[in-house]
Amino acid sequence: MSFKKFLFENEPVDGINGPSDYLYIKILRFTLDVIRSWPRKELGEPESARFTVFMKYFYLVLTIATVVGSILYVVVHVTELSFLEAGFMYLIILMSIVDALTVMSLTFSAKYRVLAKDFLTKIHLFYYKDRSKDAMEIHKKVHLISHLFSLWLLFQMLSGLSLFNLTPMYSNLAAGKYRRGGLGNTTFEHSLYYLYPFNTSTDVIGYVVACILHWIISYLCSTWFCMFNLFISLMVFNLWGHFKILIITLEEFPRPKSIGTLQSAYKYSQEELVDVAERLKDCINYHREIKNFTNRMSDVFGPMLLVYYSFHQASGCLLLLECSVMTAQALIRYLPLTIILTQQLIQLSVVFELVGSESEKLKDAVYGVPWECMDTKNRRMVSFFLMNVQEPIHVKAMGIADVGVTTMAAILKTSMSYFTFLRSM
Repeated sequence: MSFKKFLFENEPVDGINGPSDYLYIKILRFTLDVIRSWPRKELGEPESARFTVFMKYFYLVLTIATVVGSILYVVVHVTELSFLEAGFMYLIILMSIVDALTVMSLTFSAKYRVLAKDFLTKIHLFYYKDRSKDAMEIHKKVHLISHLFSLWLLFQMLSGLSLFNLTPMYSNLAAGKYRRGGLGNTTFEHSLYYLYPFNTSTDVIGYVVACILHWIISYLCSTWFCMFNLFISLMVFNLWGHFKILIITLEEFPRPKSIGTLQSAYKYSQEELVDVAERLKDCINYHREIKNFTNRMSDVFGPMLLVYYSFHQASGCLLLLECSVMTAQALIRYLPLTIILTQQLIQLSVVFELVGSESEKLKDAVYGVPWECMDTKNRRMVSFFLMNVQEPIHVKAMGIADVGVTTMAAILKTSMSYFTFLRSM
């Protein structure tokens, strides 16, 4: 298979018995299974209950240990840290806190696992592709978007992880610290800094052990950050597809076929009114199903999204402050990280905006239904439907703010304001 065919011609229908057969779901399953956040039990897949419980608590203890270890390192070495090093440590502490809260709010959440199961067994567009020709086309489009987005996010995760850990290793190599006696009066540079019970600054064995641990912790951290974002994004892509299907269904709502007097030509016949009522009920139930799933997403992912946005609010200001030093060392270390994190914030916010922008079109589609040709009972049903679609549907962060480009813009604006204020002090 050529690279182009792998990217753009990945067939979403042939040989597929369910969403779990898609490559992007397999990628998601593998990565989430490592951090014990894949709903194995709920999907009926074999699972060792004892091992899963053990790993959950192991990851919880590990994330709390990274928070405590990084804070203790700052407390012990506070007088030795430069401005750049202190900023880096504060960033590590913030990321460790986000990881710990993600484990608490999602890995241990039964609601999250039920939601994930429902998405994979009920809500995914795979189960709606045979509703119509348009539904199949939308399914294929969403499949391609999901496929490419998953590969892109996996590439971001692995490249960011490698860059983060290889940069200090290259610095040590370039400084000759790996040669015998090359360390001199200096210390090894690390990708992460924790207060260890052994020497990791000048002892080779301690450095190697810490380096291996840092690669593992970095992989887990990037998985918690990127793969949960991927899972949420895949759900949003499918919700967008559902809205597209519903809007097309409403836009193609059949008009009266009656032939007779001029007056009756603009009204549905009694037989047609029965079909109209069924179509309206189907559309209303479809909309209710989409809305309920979106509300459940807000309930499950809301705490994590609030923490995630709070992290970007604090880290954005901190990274800008570090880059403002404008030295080569500061730019090499912090500029790529600033770009990557800002891009992650924009990327996630734009993805979530898809739901709000598409759901906003629903009111026009509902009003465009030929309600003037219906009887009183069906007109009331259209009126009820129109009332329910007036407010666009958004995923909310703990019910505080809509997740989308408006909140993203507010975060970036506030980060710039704080940065300007701190620079003027």
